[in-house]
Amino acid sequence: NSGAVVAIDVNSGAILAMASYPTYDPSVFLPGTDDPEADKKISEYMNDKNRPMLNRAIGGIYTPGSVYKPLTAIAALEEGAITPDTVIYDRGYTIQGGMRFRCMGVHGPVNLKRGLAVSCNVYFQEIGVKTGIDNIDKWAKLFGLGELTGVEIPAEEAKGVRANRESKMERRNDVWRPADTAQASIGQFDNMFTPIQIANYVSTLANGGKRYKPYLIKSVKKYDGSIVMETKPEYETVPISKETLAAINEGMIQVSSSMEGTAAAYFKDFPFTVASKTGTPETGLEAQGSSSNGLCIAYAPAEKPEIAIAVVVEHGVWGSYTVPIAKDVLKEYFGLNSDRYTDDQIVVEEVKFTR
Repeated sequence: NSGAVVAIDVNSGAILAMASYPTYDPSVFLPGTDDPEADKKISEYMNDKNRPMLNRAIGGIYTPGSVYKPLTAIAALEEGAITPDTVIYDRGYTIQGGMRFRCMGVHGPVNLKRGLAVSCNVYFQEIGVKTGIDNIDKWAKLFGLGELTGVEIPAEEAKGVRANRESKMERRNDVWRPADTAQASIGQFDNMFTPIQIANYVSTLANGGKRYKPYLIKSVKKYDGSIVMETKPEYETVPISKETLAAINEGMIQVSSSMEGTAAAYFKDFPFTVASKTGTPETGLEAQGSSSNGLCIAYAPAEKPEIAIAVVVEHGVWGSYTVPIAKDVLKEYFGLNSDRYTDDQIVVEEVKFTR
């Protein structure tokens, strides 16, 4: 029923597309409450449980789930906790801080590349605990997660929350524990970010470490064509090594291309390589008959990226269910779309879905 998509030019920070669903018709606010029809529609918008007037792209905050795993890997690599070849044996579960955490399968020996491809929880929980929450939090902040991006709609932008010692004490009045690190390492616990933050984190990863300030307005011109204002791209450099970037890129390519990759079924026929990651963060409502949220991040072409995308579908069941949306945005951007949809429906291919 609801979700958001943000697409960013990785080489400038320009927002190429930003969508929030469901939407609303702003024209009903022109006549206001003096018009009974308009007043009725406004009331419907205000009371709609799907909150159509919330700009989810910059104001909705979501647990990222497995799309956070590349960040955990970055922290682990940069802080020397692992190398790309470090192997963790997944027997289906891990015990951290006295708590048992299950994986979605039994993956056996897992290195970084395979860990990203199959989205192995055990791998990332164990390297996350080894890295430590302070180091993970440091790199999450460097990539702009849980921080305002500065996009030109400040009143609508939410800051989000990073799972760390301070936020746990503030929100739960409790100290940090190793089991918390295990949960935070796979994008759960108190981690909650906006789609634009997630897209900008992916953009920064794609372009080699330039965290741009996303912007909507390219320029403002007078009637005679003279420029009143033109946005100059601004960025901060994230001090990440080329070796770490290459390792993450290789793993995210596997997500889209290896037989075990969680998004591979959708990108098998693509004319160029896509780097991606899916995520299925729990909402806490699964036991009540609802479902987890679905997320997907992607950038392309993987060898020389131009565009980065973040997709969030509330109660989307699985992250892999959201891949067709990212794929359709890529097809449109690269001129591969022969179809012109007349509604909001994306045809979902018949594939075997995985986390």
